[in-house]
This record gives sequence, structure tokens and C-alpha cells, in this order.
Amino acid sequence: MITGLMTAPETDESIRTLPEYATAETLRNGLHQAACRMASLDMPVPQLEGKLLRPLFALALVPREYWAELDEHFWSGALAIQMVHEASLIHDDVVDSAAERRGRPTMVAIHGIGPALVLGDHYLTGAYRAAAHTGSFEFLQRFTEAVERTVAGEVTQARAVGGRMTVTEYDAAITNKSGELFGIAGFLGALVPSLDDREARYDIGRAFGNLYQRIDDLLDYCHAAQTGKPLLQDYHQQKWSWVLDLAGIETFDLDDDAIAEAIFAPRPDQPSAARRALEILNDRQRAIQHQARRVVVSEETLDHLLDRCMGAATRAVDAQERVYGTGPTTSFELINATPDRSDEDEARPRTAEEQEHWTQEERNIRRLATDLGSREQWRAYFGEHARTFHLAARLFPPRERGLVAGLYAYCRFTDDLVDDPDGDPTEEELTRRLDVWRELSMAAWNGKTTNIPLLDTIMPEAIEQGVDRLYPVALLDGVAMDLRPRVYECWTDLERYTFGVAGAVGGWMSQLFGVTDPDLLERAHALGHGMQLTNIARDVGEDWRRGRLYLPIQLLEAHDLTCEDLEAMINEDAEISNEYRAAVRELLARADSYYEMAWPGIRALPSFFRRPVAAAASAYRGIHREIRRNGFDNLNHRAHTSLARKIALAGAGIVESRKVS
Repeated sequence: MITGLMTAPETDESIRTLPEYATAETLRNGLHQAACRMASLDMPVPQLEGKLLRPLFALALVPREYWAELDEHFWSGALAIQMVHEASLIHDDVVDSAAERRGRPTMVAIHGIGPALVLGDHYLTGAYRAAAHTGSFEFLQRFTEAVERTVAGEVTQARAVGGRMTVTEYDAAITNKSGELFGIAGFLGALVPSLDDREARYDIGRAFGNLYQRIDDLLDYCHAAQTGKPLLQDYHQQKWSWVLDLAGIETFDLDDDAIAEAIFAPRPDQPSAARRALEILNDRQRAIQHQARRVVVSEETLDHLLDRCMGAATRAVDAQERVYGTGPTTSFELINATPDRSDEDEARPRTAEEQEHWTQEERNIRRLATDLGSREQWRAYFGEHARTFHLAARLFPPRERGLVAGLYAYCRFTDDLVDDPDGDPTEEELTRRLDVWRELSMAAWNGKTTNIPLLDTIMPEAIEQGVDRLYPVALLDGVAMDLRPRVYECWTDLERYTFGVAGAVGGWMSQLFGVTDPDLLERAHALGHGMQLTNIARDVGEDWRRGRLYLPIQLLEAHDLTCEDLEAMINEDAEISNEYRAAVRELLARADSYYEMAWPGIRALPSFFRRPVAAAASAYRGIHREIRRNGFDNLNHRAHTSLARKIALAGAGIVESRKVS
């Protein structure tokens, strides 16, 4: 189910804002070429996304005039470092039972502990092979030592959980945990001919890693930072850090308000602990810059990296102190006073023009959402737009049927904001529309009254039933992926989308009805994946005419197909080819595998929940037969099942659900 990723990285905001676009192009091309080489050896390669700070730091430690000379040896080393980092993130998520990473569902949340651990291990072992491709035994030896010390740093911090560390112990632990990979990234630059100073570059990297980890630990206490992690995660997991030492916090039993006061409230004779932390960080930044001047580096790029990291810390502390100083004293108020963001990393106030557009969009969305009315109207909305699901939902008891109707109305309304909008909005307008809806949705999730009946009803119901915040966030993220038509390079890339728009809905509904078992939730995700793949198989032609293609390039290439081939068949300039039929067969087989994965979970559900889910799964899967009957022509014919056929399939599904696994 989990496959390796080998895609050219999109230009991340942290790269796009560097002084020259050439930096992004150099990083993109170098890493992508290395990833292609590794993938050709059947190695799993992580999706090259996020900030890519470690490869970027390796590039920064090379003078810009040498960038054109960087070859496969350098980029193999940079990829190896990134692979270790990705493996560590997966393992961290397993240990922390984390639902989100980089604002998206984690691998463990989507696929479960076992597959996540295997993939993390595979990235780690693959990293050693990538390191060997540098052709430098010295680098491989130092790389191995760096990985071991990184793990040792994690072990040291894990052993200290629940207790205090001295500043010296903490400093040593984070220098290993975070500094070693940056250190070996700096060391990598010395592989370039004419460059030396290996140890100096290594020391600069370790110092940068220490600074970066200190900033990360500070941001854990800044509600305004929006790091993508749960607020106060480190404190709640009883992990000691330098921030607690500065604030004089000695225990892990304080509530959120007491923590905020200790860190952000100024003292009578000195600034707040957070402000003093910034002063220390600034001193460390200057020390790194002083170290860097002793060796030849791309000073402009390094300074930008340092300024970016320090800027994130400064903005978060500034925003937090403003919020704290203007009246809010509860953690709930602090969380909901978070400033608006222009992207995932930076906070800034909206301009007057942006605020005007935002306000107008909010009025429009409030009007549209309010027009959905109450629960009875949601049921009618449900029946009008989802006939197969509505047929199955009739098997729910009345109360549960109402909950399903509310969830469906939210999902459908969210999707229609992007897929079936009023007027002819631009991409920018659609993005703002979804951002406004996201803000309103999260406000309702956090307990605020929005005066939109749908949100003020279903979000409190979800909270009361223990639904994980992962699911509404993943749904909104999945819908956002349709804002900019994109190419899905591989199956795993596509699965991020199918989880957001379907798997997350299955998880949400399961938790709404009291399902908490991780295995059952994973099988609910699988059913969502399968149903969405059925949608994709049914609508290839329709989606193409709307400028979208969900068939992954990996599937097309496996059957010697190109986008030009699809266009010719859609325009009826060419007949449906055997290669295309084989590709659709594979797509349906993949969907079938997800349905099969889901069935043991369906059989384990409570009877009131099992029957409608089994009916829906069987009826929806029946579309596969119609696609086959159409000769696998889903380009010019849309497969559909009659009402009588749906009823028969639903009944068969209910019978199947009664079988003992």
C-alpha cells in the first residue's frame, strides 16, 4: 500500500523567497536527479517537500560560484541527509502518535504503525546507499557517525522525559539530535574540489542545528507560531527544554494559562522569558555568522537562512506578547487570537484591500452556508446529491441518519466551494473562499459561535464524540488540492489526495459513531481510498474536460501511455487502446484491494453502523462492473448503475457483512 516517492519537488515557500530563484532551481534539479538515480535502483525515495533545510544548508556552505560544478556525488549526499531526516520524522510520529505533520495527516495516521515503521526503516537504510554514492569513504564514515549521534541525542532526551535536565545536558542532547545532520551537511560542501575546512564547516552545521532546535522548542510554546504540531506538545509529553529553565518552570503539572504567564509575561525588573530567549538566539546567530566568515561559503544564502529562522521566532514571540498583553488570559483566547498567515510559515496583517475582499467573501459564504438551513434540509440536500449514499443511509436509525446528513452537507458544501462555485471566480478568489471557510470551520471546532447552523451543529457534535481534528483538517487540505490542477506522479502522491477527500470522511464518520480502534479506523480509511478510486475510474473523461487528471503518471508510464494518448482517445481521434484498458484494469484492481482491506473492519462494526456501510460499499463497488461492461471506456462513457441494481448490490453487501471473517 505504501510506495516510494520519486517526484521533482515543488518550489517550497522557504525556497522561493531566497534572494535568487537560481537557488530554488539548483536545489530542485540536484535533488530530483539524485532521487531518480536512487529510484532506478528500486529504493524508496521520500517526497521532496517541506523546507528541505538540510540540503539547503549544504548548498549554503558552498560558494555560489561553485554551484554549477556540483555533481551527482554532492547531491547523493544531500539526498542521503534528507532521507535520514524523513525517517526520523516518521519514527517521531509513531512514538508521539502524531496525527499531523506539516499540516497534513501523518503516515502513521493514514496507514498505521506497522507500515509507517517499515517505511521509516527503509528510508534510513536507503540513506546509507545514497551516502555511498558520494564516492567518498570519508563522507560515508562521517555520515554513519552523524546518524548514530542523532539517534543517541533522541535516546538521551527520551530517557529524560518527566525529569529535569541541566542546560549543559540539554545542549549536548540537541546538538546531537539536530546538530549532527546539519553538521554533516556542512561537511558535505568540502567534497567540492578546491574546498577544504571540513571540520570548520562541520562545526558551523552543528551550531546551526543547535540554534534551529532551540527555536523549534521555543515555538512549541508560541500559540501564534502555527508550527503544524499540537500546541504545547513537548510540555504535555514532559520533555524538558531550555525555555522551561528560562521561565523558572520546574514541573509538568501547570495548566496552559500558567505556562503562558511564566513564559510571556514581563517581570518587574526584566523582560519576559521569551524575550530573553530571543536575545540568546540572536547572540548565537551572530556567532554562527562569525564562524562562517572564516571559511568560504555562500554567505548570502546562509544569512538568509539564519534570518528566516530568527524571523519566525521573533514574529511568533511578538505576536504572543501582543496577544497576552491586550487582555486574553485563557489558552482558548490565545489560540483563537492567532494572526492571519500569507503562507505556512509567515504571519502578517492583511492589507486594507485584502481585508475588504476577505470580508466580502465571508459574507457570501455565510449567506450560502446559512441557506443550507437546519438538519431536515441537510437530509434533503443529502438525498439530492448523493443517491447511492443516501440509499444506504436509510438503514441508519433516525438520530445517526441525521448525523450522517450533517457530515455529508459539510463535505458537499466544502467541495462545491471549489468544484461548483457561483460565477466564474479566479484561482485567487477560490483560494480565498476556501481559506475563509477553513477559518470559520476551525473557529467552530474551537468552540466559537459562527451563527452558521451547519458549523455550530456538526463541529460540537464531532468534538463531543471524540472525532480527531485530523479529519476536518485533512478534508479541507484535500479539497484545496483541487484548487490548482496538478499531476500526480505516483500512487502515494495520489493517496494523499484520496485520504483527504474520502479516507478522512470515513475516519470522521467512524469516530462520530464511537469507533476508536486504530485497526478499524485504518480500514475505514481504506474504504475511503477505494471509493475515491472508483470515482476517479468512473470520471476520467469528465475530469479531463475540466482540466484535471487523477491517473498517476506512474500508472500511465507502466502501460506505455502519455497524456497525448489520452487526449487523442478523448477527442475520438484514436480508439480506446489495449494499453489504456490495461491501465484501467490496474486502477480498478487497486480500488478492489482497498475494498477487500475494508471488509473485515465493516464486519466488526456495530450492527446499526455495519449495515449501511456494507450497503454503500457494495453498491459503489458495483460501478466497476459497469466500467468493464463499457469496454473500459471511461473517457467518453460514464458508468452508472440503475436503482434496481443498487438495491440488489446493497442487499448483497448486507449479506456479505454478516459473514464471519
